Amino acid sequence: MTAAIPNLQSLTLDNNFSQSSFQNVSREDVQANGYRPSVFESKDDQISKVMDLLDSYSLIPENLIESETSFFYNDLGIDDTYFASESVENIASNILALYAAKINATVNSNLNNDIHFKKITDNHAVYFETGSVSNFEKEIDDEFLDVADKSYRLESFTSNLPNGEMIRCHFVYKSIFSNEENQLVNSSSSKEIDLISDDTFQKIATNYTKTLYSEILEESKLTEGPIVKHYTISETGELRIIIGFKKGSSHRYNSALSTLVKYYGLNIKRKYVENFSNNYTIISMYLNSNPELESTLTTLQLTKEASLLYCIPDNKFYSKFENGEWSIQECIYAHCGVIFATHFLNRSGPEFQQLKKILLDSSIVNPKNVELVSKIKERFNSETFSESYIIETFNSNSEFIQQLYKHFVDNHYTTSSTKMVRTLSYQRTSQIEGIENDSQFNEKIQDISNDGYSTVLKVLYSFNKSILKTNFFQTSKIALSFRLNPSFLPVSEYPNTPFGMFFIVGSEFRGFHIRFRDVARGGIRIVLSRNEDFYLKNMRSLFDENYNLASTQQKKNKDIPEGGSKGVILINPGSAQLKPKECFVKYIDSLLDLLILNDPTREKIVDFYGKNEMLYMGPDENTAGFVDWATLHAKKRGAKFGFPWKAFFTGKSPTIGGIPHDEYGMTTLSVRAYTEGVYKKLNIDDWSKIKKLQMGGGDGDLGSNEIKLSGNETYIGLVDGFGCIVDEDGIDKNELLRLANNRFGNNKFDKSKLGPKGYAIMVEDKDIQLPNGKIIHSGIQFRNNFHLNLKEIYPPNSINLWVPCGGRPNSIDVTTVQSLIDSKTGKSIIPIIVEGANLFITQAAKYILEDAGAIVLKDASTNKGGVTSSSLEVLAALSLSDEEFQNKFCVDPVNNSVPRFYQDYVKEVQEIIKINADNEFNMLWKLKQDTKKSFADLSDELSIAINKLGDELSSSKELWEDDVEFRNIVLKNALPKLLLNEIGLDRILERVPESYLKAIFATKLASEFVYTRGIDANPAKFLEFVSSIKRST
Repeated sequence: MTAAIPNLQSLTLDNNFSQSSFQNVSREDVQANGYRPSVFESKDDQISKVMDLLDSYSLIPENLIESETSFFYNDLGIDDTYFASESVENIASNILALYAAKINATVNSNLNNDIHFKKITDNHAVYFETGSVSNFEKEIDDEFLDVADKSYRLESFTSNLPNGEMIRCHFVYKSIFSNEENQLVNSSSSKEIDLISDDTFQKIATNYTKTLYSEILEESKLTEGPIVKHYTISETGELRIIIGFKKGSSHRYNSALSTLVKYYGLNIKRKYVENFSNNYTIISMYLNSNPELESTLTTLQLTKEASLLYCIPDNKFYSKFENGEWSIQECIYAHCGVIFATHFLNRSGPEFQQLKKILLDSSIVNPKNVELVSKIKERFNSETFSESYIIETFNSNSEFIQQLYKHFVDNHYTTSSTKMVRTLSYQRTSQIEGIENDSQFNEKIQDISNDGYSTVLKVLYSFNKSILKTNFFQTSKIALSFRLNPSFLPVSEYPNTPFGMFFIVGSEFRGFHIRFRDVARGGIRIVLSRNEDFYLKNMRSLFDENYNLASTQQKKNKDIPEGGSKGVILINPGSAQLKPKECFVKYIDSLLDLLILNDPTREKIVDFYGKNEMLYMGPDENTAGFVDWATLHAKKRGAKFGFPWKAFFTGKSPTIGGIPHDEYGMTTLSVRAYTEGVYKKLNIDDWSKIKKLQMGGGDGDLGSNEIKLSGNETYIGLVDGFGCIVDEDGIDKNELLRLANNRFGNNKFDKSKLGPKGYAIMVEDKDIQLPNGKIIHSGIQFRNNFHLNLKEIYPPNSINLWVPCGGRPNSIDVTTVQSLIDSKTGKSIIPIIVEGANLFITQAAKYILEDAGAIVLKDASTNKGGVTSSSLEVLAALSLSDEEFQNKFCVDPVNNSVPRFYQDYVKEVQEIIKINADNEFNMLWKLKQDTKKSFADLSDELSIAINKLGDELSSSKELWEDDVEFRNIVLKNALPKLLLNEIGLDRILERVPESYLKAIFATKLASEFVYTRGIDANPAKFLEFVSSIKRST
């Protein structure tokens, strides 16, 4: 017989748990606290011993010992778990300390001396405090709840002192998981929750509590963010909020929730924090009712703001939230505004622009001036309008910030339901005087007498105006994302305005995503900083580096339909550096909030952009291991809404349809095409005579494949993150191949393979003597400066070829390039440099090297093989149905069998990469002979010519719509033959977005025209080119 389901309305209000979780639940179950009191059978005996010990101290009057002991044992709500685990001496000490604190507070009541007492042991801690602000909860978060490698549970109770003041008691216990073999169990059904529970929770939690927690843990599997559940007990009005989230995913979230409750005039009667061995945390708060607040609105408000608070609990304006001056929304808005202003304040001013004009506006630009301007700008960025000054501006203009927040709310807060309109925060915000337009803002800013403050506030207003959509007001989110209109970027600083831009802020990171075309693709990289100084340096250059990387990608992507894009995530210093995946997860999920706009499970957002957008992404520095998660997460979130999840990320595992660049050497194929192209032009047949230096070792994609494809070139130096291997007579090639085949770094090199002049210096080495007698005192300094000390490390004329396959951007600039120039002859000490790593050598440094006689081939040309592979991977994902994709393009995860279609497709991709690289190299070489310009400039000019023509062609209605026969001829020439043979052009036209197909069409025409006719795209030449295509069919 099926048990009757109780009438939830009679037991609870505003309940968002499933009805099944309240099956067979009695009124007593609901009204109880959900935990069985522990039975400590020796409690009475312990009480007697405690009182005897207190009496022996003679510090509490004899007539008060019993009442003080009784108060401690019976009135504070302390569970018997504490008494069973604590010694008589410690309990007596705690009672005595609490008594002394009460006396002190009473005597000095006019001085507002609150009680603050704590006692910490190895396995547990006790805290007592009074006062309006909790001084201990942040400490409890930092010392216990947010610690990554340990787990603790927390019980907090609020009780009344005899004088009517509230006292908060916090008890922290180290979690004990007896079911060691189940610590990684992911199941969270009600029957199995005990397998992942702390021993104490297993014993004292009621079945009713375990059922509720099981539902939260089960739902947590479906999202990356917090699960917020709630219900109000009908008879008492007590509100219970229960929140589940991944352990350690939100710093100081526990203490921030207490501040949130206090902000709305409520008190926490009880709070429990439970950690589970599957790395989830659940916080339960029992809140008293407030007759001045409507229950439903209170629940709605706390639910929404608990989610917002989860994103950035410990924000830059937390103190204003703590003292009730600003709401949490205003604080977090201001927090994001500070970060925006930090990156986009135009610090340089008109004087800098005038200097820039003088230095750069001439017929012949001195490359040194280019970098001088860049360095002056960086100096301005670091020394004016610091983050602390921006925060000072916000704090000194609180009312103005609130008005700008109101302007933000008025534009982006959706009021589609009357309930939403009446939320407490909305009511409060509606009372603030707003800013409706530019003239009103300009009028108000006149009242700011401090010019610096005025400048900062103008940038915050530009932030508001640039936001096209945001997830700020969505209930379910794990970081904040803003789609910005990039038109606010000054053209003087950023001459090519991006097509689109995203700004993302999380509790442990900040990030951007920039793209230069609607259809664009590029990698997502994580920037780590080994200390605070490196973090500040990375922060100052973050946006410019992102912009330059995306711009380089735009130039590199000239052969493919996608324009250039790049995403960069900068992780905060400290413990956040250990959480790269957590930051990546929040970054990607918050972007999906703004890309998947038809998800009925989430609130609609205000969308001023008004069009569907798709970002195509790939792995980059420190993100390669997270790509599979991103792909499957996009599928989980968006597949049922038509989101093309298969194409969202490239570089994924073959089991989910990825083509690994490293396994098939995709990027290296194009780099090698340039190297071998130079050999052919210079008539170099015997590669063994090439003495080669390579940055990036066998553990990397480019480094390992460069070794594998290098034939019998003679390596005389290999440098990677682990250290340096040097042998001017040649490093053992078989040993290098062993490193490359096993993806080993230089630390795995067998030193017995070194010749008489050879040596290996790792970064951890100190005071190592070289074969020539020189002492290397620091291995890490030797590695870091290796590329700047080549004249000291090698005899003259030792290096013929240098291939940087790794390293930070701008490793060689105008200030360091002289280390590569022979001071006597003025010639480059390396005749051939093929730049495999992105932006390794600055443009100005390339000019200097080429003037010194070197052949320097630029990254935007040489390493485009990887982007070509990724683009064709995207095309296959868009062209194949889900079933076809699974059967033809995914490697079997069980037996690793590779579909024949996949194998053949990879081979065709490799051939396309080689053809494109050869075509560009040959045209660059021809243009070099014809114009005598530098390869650095010609590479840019060629990219610009293809991209410019491609942009014009993609918008051509005449060629796309009016001449379908010609359109189809071009598409058949552009699309992989295997794909055409397998599914046919008609189905490709049906399945692939038209914008993507137009880009394929335009790019094919533009690149083929430039590679065969040159960069002079005059109409007559182009018409002849089109006619030749038509004739050829």
